[in-house]
Amino acid sequence: MAGESTMDKMHQMRLSVMARACREREEAPGISEMGFDERLAMIVDAEWDARRVGKRMRLLRQAGFPGPDANAGGVRCDDGRKPDRAQMLEPSNCGWVHNHRNVIVTGASGAGKTWVSNALGVAACNAFYTVRYTRLPEPLGELAVFKDADWLKQRKKYIKCDLLIIDDWLLEKVESNEAREITEVIEARDRTGSLVLRSQLALSAWHAELGSGAMADAVIDRVVYKSHVIHIEGEESMRKRMGGIG
Repeated sequence: MAGESTMDKMHQMRLSVMARACREREEAPGISEMGFDERLAMIVDAEWDARRVGKRMRLLRQAGFPGPDANAGGVRCDDGRKPDRAQMLEPSNCGWVHNHRNVIVTGASGAGKTWVSNALGVAACNAFYTVRYTRLPEPLGELAVFKDADWLKQRKKYIKCDLLIIDDWLLEKVESNEAREITEVIEARDRTGSLVLRSQLALSAWHAELGSGAMADAVIDRVVYKSHVIHIEGEESMRKRMGGIG
């Protein structure tokens, strides 16, 4: 039986779950018949599980998803609409994040692209990868400015995470200085992280929206050749289906 001194030390070391588990196990039926190793394993497992749950919740909160309850299993796969469940299973296992590959989600407005991209991000958080969600205007507004200490800090947050999800990709044509900044971020992440790009535009239209030329070539070469593409089809808006309109 652990004494009060031992309990106090556990709390001081921020092992409060382990301390609580130790106290609860002392009163559990049949605990006296268990060996030391078995009892220790039960207490350590309680602390381990609690820390993993806490880490997962922290990653989800830091990611900044507009839809934190999104999940790959909840993606609607109605008749006449893609992706189907088989197409979602491969990226939802997060092997692509481990291998620093990308996912591109395309489709018409209201098709459910943001939900799919969020579901992939939530799956990555569940696998304990660091994720950041943003809309393209946000990094462009932060990075296409004078390069001071704050600029370096903002740039770092888009580079250091394991997975960067960019929503509203090329919804509007970007200026040459903006294209340069996003190119630098993508090149910096090329060997160290993954991207999810959510766009209404087909890949064939990207070049023109990036201003053509060498920078457009660089972005497309860095992203597209190592990407899994999910195109969501269907003439009826997912917002309309979910809202029960018509």
